[in-house]
Amino acid sequence: MNQNFRAVDLFAGIGGIRLGFEQVFKDKIKFVYANEIDPYACKTYQENFGENPLGDITKVNPKEIPSFDILLAGFPCQAFSIAGEKRGFNDIRGTLFFNLAEILRVKQPDAFLLENVKHLRNHDKGRTFQIIKDVLTKDLNYNIHTKILNAKDFGVPQNRERIFIIGFKNNLAFKFPKPLNTPVKIEYILEKEVKSSYYLSHEYLSGLKKHRARHEEKGNGFGYEVKSRNGIANTIVCGGMGRERNLVYDKILPNCWKEEGDDIQLRNEEGIRKMTPREWARLQGYPDSFKFPVSMTKAYKQLGNSVAVPVIKSLALEMKNSLLNPIIMKKLQISEEFEEIVVLLEKLYEKKDIPKTGKKFISSIHTFINRNYLRINDIELLLRKMELFKIVSKINKNQIQISKKLLNISDKRKFHNIISKLLITPNTEISLDKFIDEQVSSKI
Repeated sequence: MNQNFRAVDLFAGIGGIRLGFEQVFKDKIKFVYANEIDPYACKTYQENFGENPLGDITKVNPKEIPSFDILLAGFPCQAFSIAGEKRGFNDIRGTLFFNLAEILRVKQPDAFLLENVKHLRNHDKGRTFQIIKDVLTKDLNYNIHTKILNAKDFGVPQNRERIFIIGFKNNLAFKFPKPLNTPVKIEYILEKEVKSSYYLSHEYLSGLKKHRARHEEKGNGFGYEVKSRNGIANTIVCGGMGRERNLVYDKILPNCWKEEGDDIQLRNEEGIRKMTPREWARLQGYPDSFKFPVSMTKAYKQLGNSVAVPVIKSLALEMKNSLLNPIIMKKLQISEEFEEIVVLLEKLYEKKDIPKTGKKFISSIHTFINRNYLRINDIELLLRKMELFKIVSKINKNQIQISKKLLNISDKRKFHNIISKLLITPNTEISLDKFIDEQVSSKI
């Protein structure tokens, strides 16, 4: 596989996904194509990346897009018209995801990253997400990994959950990034000096309070919220009460609130203000060098629609590791419901929760079965999967043979009885292999 990568940036917005990949791949990635329909987002994109991605993806012929290795896209969430029991391309025609899937079908890149709102997973009672997965895996033959990640776990003080779909043409080993566990709070992203125009007027704040009181009397929630400087921000969104959900306390302006006064004097006496566009940019992980050559209103909109760059950066690093160090996994006929169990089992090995010696090893498998309510034959499949992932190289062949022999027992009651006997038998009195053979052949 190439050490240098070509990429395309679709539904590009202001380029947040591109920025995260460029920060990781540096000069090893070249963007050969980008597409975004919003002319104002394109203006910001061009200011920062030197190219204008303006275009309508529905009118693009995939064959005319330059060849590329990685596709990046933050595509919109749309419902599909389900044509029948067999989900696939017929269900997605007329949607923007169809255009995206068609580009994947025609260009066949090595990898892709797709980003969407957390709600996608349950949209239309889960049908939308299932169709997307079916198209990517069954129709396009990609191996995919999906997970919801939160921006607050990757170094920015914002509670922003988004779902990510990572796909590879080859079945490459891939793990989602782990939370950074770095302390984050709103105070870290606030500007030191802010114009008085960001402070709420006394009249507007009073109106917000009355409005909330009316809603509370009816048992309804209301969006206005003043966040602690030591806390984290709500998800920043464009439109509606987006800015009012992330108000902050700042220093109180001098001579504020006089019924008849100038603009500053009419500001509220509590020091409550909106965050600035630059503070929103910091909440999304954009560097202060990132420019917004648009109005304040449009900058807020663009940032509310954007991705959290540090999350993308962490994902790009894991994808880079997979692409540059390809460990190709053979596919097993293992149903999708067990994929999470495979991940759990791998984590147990990483944490060394499964001991590497005789009885303790078998005891740990027994514990794992009980904790996860698995059938015996499911574990056998997982052991085969573990072998392919080279996890079992950490334990000797004899232990694997013993565990397989034990787990091949089809009678669940007999299995648990053997385990119980095994765990109470002193080490000096037992040969695991012989003991299991005797117990299997006996009538329990």
